[in-house]
This record gives sequence, structure tokens and C-alpha cells, in this order.
Amino acid sequence: MQSHIYDAIVIGAGGMGSATAYHLAKSGADVLVLEQFQRGHTFGSSHGETRIIRFFYDKSFYTELMKTAYSEWCDLESVSGKQLLFITGSVNLGESGNPYMISVRQSLDAAGVESEWWDAKQLTERFSQFRVSNDMDILWQKDTGFLYASECVLTHLQLAEQHGAKIREETHVNHIDWEMDVPTVYAGDSEFYGRKVVVTTGAWTDILLPEIDFPLKVTRQQVCYYQNAAPLFQPEQFPVFTEIRKDGEFLYGIPYFGKNGLKVARHGKGKRVFPDRCNREPDADYVDRIDVYVQERIPGLGKSTHAEVCLYTETPDEDFIIDAHPNCPDLLIAAGFSGHGFKFCSLVGRIMCELALTGETEFDISPFRIKR
Repeated sequence: MQSHIYDAIVIGAGGMGSATAYHLAKSGADVLVLEQFQRGHTFGSSHGETRIIRFFYDKSFYTELMKTAYSEWCDLESVSGKQLLFITGSVNLGESGNPYMISVRQSLDAAGVESEWWDAKQLTERFSQFRVSNDMDILWQKDTGFLYASECVLTHLQLAEQHGAKIREETHVNHIDWEMDVPTVYAGDSEFYGRKVVVTTGAWTDILLPEIDFPLKVTRQQVCYYQNAAPLFQPEQFPVFTEIRKDGEFLYGIPYFGKNGLKVARHGKGKRVFPDRCNREPDADYVDRIDVYVQERIPGLGKSTHAEVCLYTETPDEDFIIDAHPNCPDLLIAAGFSGHGFKFCSLVGRIMCELALTGETEFDISPFRIKR
């Protein structure tokens, strides 16, 4: 006799998995969540206190999707009674005439999202913490901010449980048999059955589904934290910032928040790694490089006080994967979000819920198909 059949099994309880579980459970589905570590673990891409939320993109479809993502985050705050979204505005820096900055402004204009070009004097009058030259493009966007990331994940899981979802931690999935009449998930000596299975396993996606030729690359990333001059860099006095440099290097920073302080990091350019064999000790030369940049751009921060390592899982075009298994419509996959995906968790959870329950979604996910 076959065991209990769930409406949906969600594998992976990070940002995307937790949001998917919440939306499914809220919709009345019988949901099981399987997490190989403990909830809130630090081995993947969803841990840490802060992630940027923003409208500005050089690809206009992301800017449009963010309108709903913002709304979903506000709904989550309302339901949970927690503040998860902090609006600070953003200062976006680049060399004069930088193509990325121009594309970002065009996308914002096309979506009807307000932004302003500032000169160096305007920036230093508003935020005296920055040191910039007169030949830089400076784009201000008032709706940018950050999410309390780790709390977002925990909140989605807590609410999913309140709606009846079952969450099993420290349950490592070995295999998914999607050729069965009912997809079967094997974890150790246990078997679980789900009418739909949703894979949100981040860096472990291609390990779990080796039969699919995913264009995913897992890389080791590092972030630095600054705990100096805290009053000057609180969210009320300092914005999110980004900078694209002449060599294409993209850096970002998030105001002082929580126990870690202000975060500064380089986006991308990490070394390719295997997720279970990643060196978690930050590199001294990377920390030095970020410190040099900070001394040039925001000298009041001083030197970093500590750093940490996380993982990126990306596609070559840095666009997400949201699709069904090529050979099994009952097996859904959400992957490749690292570097800019966390802000979309609230929306992706809704999309995965719609796909699981109805087989379609009201949102255009054509840019995210596996074989795009």
C-alpha cells in the first residue's frame, strides 16, 4: 500500500523553497518541505542579514517583475507583523557614459519608475560619506532598499507551517524518481510521494538532477563587513549603493544593519567550486582589495572587521531557471538565482505555486526556460 501522497514536495528550504512552501500551503495544498541542513543554515546562498531589493536593471523584464515582488514582500510584512523591507534609496555609480547605467535608466523610464541623474555636488550634499569625482554618472533611485534576508526565509517557513506545511530538516534527498506514476523522492531510508515535486536546491540542483544538462555554475563568493562609524551608516542616513568600474567590476554596499554591520562586496568573479567542498575561510587578498576600494570611495568606514563566504549558482546569461523537467511536467525547477535573485523570492514562490497547482502562471517566464 502506497504511503501518503502530498500535493507538493518542496526540496530545499532556502529563499525560493521557503516562499514556495508558504504560497502552496496558504493556497490549501498539502505540502512537505525537505531540507538537507537546518533551516537558516549558512552553506548555500540565502543566509545573511541583508539583500538588496531594487527596480533598476538593464533588462526591462526584471524591472516589471519587481513591481509585483515589492507588493508580495509588503503583503508578507502585513501578514507576519514583521518589518522585513527597509527602503533607503540607492546611489548607483559608474564612469561617465557607461552603457550599463544608460540601459538601467532606460528600463526605469520604460517601466514608469522614477530616477534622477545627480552630479558629484548633489551626492555629497545629500550623502557626505561618499567621495566621487566630477566625471562620474550618478543615478539616484528612491525605492531601493534591502530585505532582512534570513528573517524572510524563517518567516516564510513559519507561516507555511501555520498553514499546515510539514518541514523536515536534516533530510538529505538522494534521488527523485520522476518516471513513477506519482513522483517519488528518496531521502536516506525514507520515501515520499508528491503529485508535484518542486526543486529549489540552489548549488545542489545539477547534483540532484544529473540527467538535465543545466547551464549552472557554482562559485565561491565573499563579502566584507564594516562596523566602524556606525551612526553615519545606518539605513536612515546612508543608502544602498552600487558601482560599475571601468574594468567591468561591479561592487555594491548595504547600510549598517544587525550584528554584522555595513556590507560591501564584489558581485561575481568568484572561483568555481563544488558546494560540499568549498573553502569557507575568506581570502586575505580579497579583503584587502575591498578595503582599498572602500578607502577610496567611503573613507569614513575604515577597514573591514570581518568577512564571510557564500555560494553563487548562476547561468551564463545570469537569468533564472523557472521551468518543468523536460521529461516530467510534475517536476518543477527553480534555480540559478544567485547574485540578484533573493529580491524575487516572494514572487517566485507565487509563480511556483501557480505552476504546481494549475500548470501555468500569469507571469511571463519565457526568459527563464531551460532551453531558452
